[in-house]
Amino acid sequence: MAAIRHSVRACLILVAGLHALGLLAGCSANDPESPQAKREWAVLQGVESSSRSVPIAKPEFLQEQGYELMSLPARSGERIWIMLKPVSSPYYKQMPAVQYDVPKSVVDTLVREQRVSETAAHVLRSHQE
Repeated sequence: MAAIRHSVRACLILVAGLHALGLLAGCSANDPESPQAKREWAVLQGVESSSRSVPIAKPEFLQEQGYELMSLPARSGERIWIMLKPVSSPYYKQMPAVQYDVPKSVVDTLVREQRVSETAAHVLRSHQE
C-alpha cells in the first residue's frame, strides 16, 4: 500500500511539474499576449495618448519605465512613437500605425550606439529618407 501511495504521489508531482512548465512556456517573450508584451504596449499607449496634440518637427527621445522611445513626425503631420528595444513580441512597436520617414543619420546613430533592436533597426531602415 505504501508503494502505491509513493507512486501516486510521484505521478502527481510529475504532472504538476509538467503543467507548470507548460504555463511558463505560454508566457515567453515570443507570446504577444504575455504580460510583458501588454506592459510594453501600455507604456507606448500612455506616452502616445499624453502627447498626441503636441506638435513635432524632428525626432525626439524619451525614457519611460525602462524603455527608450523615439517620436517622429508622420507623413500626415501627427506625432508617432516607436519603442526602440522591446523585449517581447512583436519586436517592433509603433503607435499609431501610420507612414513616416526617418533621417538616415538618426538610424545610423541608433545602431552605432546600440540603442535599437535588430528588428526595430530593420524597420527604421525601410523608412529612411
